[in-house]
Amino acid sequence: MPGAAETLFLPFASGDIDPPAEGQHFAYFNAALPSGELDAALKAALLCEQGYRPEFRRLGEAGFEVSPVLGSPAGTCAAALVLAGKHRDENRRMIARACAAVATGGLVAVSGDKSLGIGSLRKWAGERVEILGSLAKHHAAVFWFAAPERDAFAASPETGAVVNGRFETGPGMFSHGKPDRGSQLLAEHFGPRISGKVADFGCGWGYLSVRLLEVALPDSLALFEAHYPSLQAAGRNVARVAPALPVTEHWTDLRAEPVARQFDWIVMNPPFHAGRSAEPDIGKAFVRAASAALLPGGRLLMVANRKLPYEDTLSRSFRRVTPLSETEGYKLIEAVR
Repeated sequence: MPGAAETLFLPFASGDIDPPAEGQHFAYFNAALPSGELDAALKAALLCEQGYRPEFRRLGEAGFEVSPVLGSPAGTCAAALVLAGKHRDENRRMIARACAAVATGGLVAVSGDKSLGIGSLRKWAGERVEILGSLAKHHAAVFWFAAPERDAFAASPETGAVVNGRFETGPGMFSHGKPDRGSQLLAEHFGPRISGKVADFGCGWGYLSVRLLEVALPDSLALFEAHYPSLQAAGRNVARVAPALPVTEHWTDLRAEPVARQFDWIVMNPPFHAGRSAEPDIGKAFVRAASAALLPGGRLLMVANRKLPYEDTLSRSFRRVTPLSETEGYKLIEAVR
């Protein structure tokens, strides 16, 4: 969302929103790195929240104060900024949290791409508070308002949801409303032979791990996920099924952060979207990461969209590659390190 990130800071450049005074903090939800340089005082005032590991690392490397979840007490920030994404309920919840982060009357600014529904989000907010101003540029728009005295956003959606009566999920997580069909098909190939040290690469909210624990008895389970809220949900979902199992949670960008060679089995349904179009290089990076993390003789079980070209990367990274099935537009593959 580079356009929306640039647009979010337009009111500061135009003088419509005052810069922070010395010692003030501005909460910044779903923070993203703008392409241009920010005023030094504004940059220093920002308390960034970013749960997506690659963007979190970019912000940190650029010198921003950033955490996966903002821990500042309610009402302590002078203002709050929200960079809206594509998930309606998540956007509404961020606005509610932004209002809670500032004192009554504190400024809240919200920016988003026009193609992702910033217009409807502004309409929703405008039904609850008075919109004080707005600007548009870079195919995006920003609007701002004063945080209300009472909680005008009390009915905003909670982040949690329950799938199939037992899986905790939430807006912004992959396939948060129901298990992904590819993952369901992969789970049909799980069994007692999956043992030893097991990892779930790109675990999401933990569907594959929970299904695996229903039929296998691993010695330990490692969860790897780049989206922090999903990883937290996965840990809770797994703990309900196997409270005594040694489980480790790794908030990791598997495309860029290496994993030590230690696992007997890895299961995965790798992501293949960073934006709107398919990006096979993401899945290829997951395949290479799995190869590097498996012990000699270790096995990978994965599912992918049938059209994604992973075969060459698999053959280069593994000693033996076996197609298990191809159905409903998915291919299921087992590979031996």
